[in-house]
Amino acid sequence: MVMAAGAATIPGRQALHAAVGGAVDVTFYVVADPQIHLEKWGTAGTEATIRTINALPGKPFPLGGVVEEPKAVLVAGDLVDVVDDLRHWEVYKSFFDPNGKARMRFRAFECIGNHDLSPESAEGFSVVQREFIQRNRSRRGDEQFHYDANGYHYSWDWGRLHLVNLNLFPGNQHRPVYDREARWNNPVRSLDFLREDLRLRVGDSGRPVVLMWHYGLRGWGLEKWWLPEDLVALRKVIAPYNVVLILHGHEHAFAQYTWEGYPVFMCPSPQRDRNPKTPEVPSTPKGFLVVRLQGDELQLAHHTDTGWAETWRRRV
Repeated sequence: MVMAAGAATIPGRQALHAAVGGAVDVTFYVVADPQIHLEKWGTAGTEATIRTINALPGKPFPLGGVVEEPKAVLVAGDLVDVVDDLRHWEVYKSFFDPNGKARMRFRAFECIGNHDLSPESAEGFSVVQREFIQRNRSRRGDEQFHYDANGYHYSWDWGRLHLVNLNLFPGNQHRPVYDREARWNNPVRSLDFLREDLRLRVGDSGRPVVLMWHYGLRGWGLEKWWLPEDLVALRKVIAPYNVVLILHGHEHAFAQYTWEGYPVFMCPSPQRDRNPKTPEVPSTPKGFLVVRLQGDELQLAHHTDTGWAETWRRRV
């Protein structure tokens, strides 16, 4: 079911309990930066990671029990490397689909990264962004999706979890890139969407919130792509709410850190890219994350090409 953002009753704790019907366990996977480019890197590693994802349900989970079928796989931006050659986008679509009708058999809940933009993004949308919006609208499932006026940013509920996709970064203004003017680096007023979405969909319920966007909150992921002043505004917006997890991509690597006390995970890319100078050596698989809510505990595990690695857990 799809719903546009708009007027709604702000939920309190009793309304939340009634809405979600008590405890509901949830499992989902996360990957970032497929960044498809056929000539540069190929797709062998991404294809291998997709095979691992497809086969994972039912296998042992490092924090106990087995991995359940995911509600969806979140894809944290940079779906393609360049938008001016649509062959890459066509291959991406053959791998990931909002309704699970692709090489990966699970639904893909995607966000937009900087490589999915073009000069058109300064005032409108690139061809990938436009098709991304169409893909959002085509998604089917039991969820109620709440969109901004463009059908671009969106949120939804899985049991007690409220999840929000903010695409590039949470902000209201375009930002320079490497200190150069970059009107295309446009967050499309995602901070306004987040503020209103949390007010309408979470209110004072205390329900746990998961946020996803593309850029990181430290180092290169922050310093060259958005501004520390954006973090001040973000902190003010989310302070009243129970944000239990922030997910992002952009750097093609796995990392775990905290920002202002919030747990943050940088999601890995699905492949180690091959060297363009030696195209005969194929790319290799890299990794993804598995997240699950069991009872009152949120759990996360990093799966690499060789198996399980880091794990994390916290009560929500």
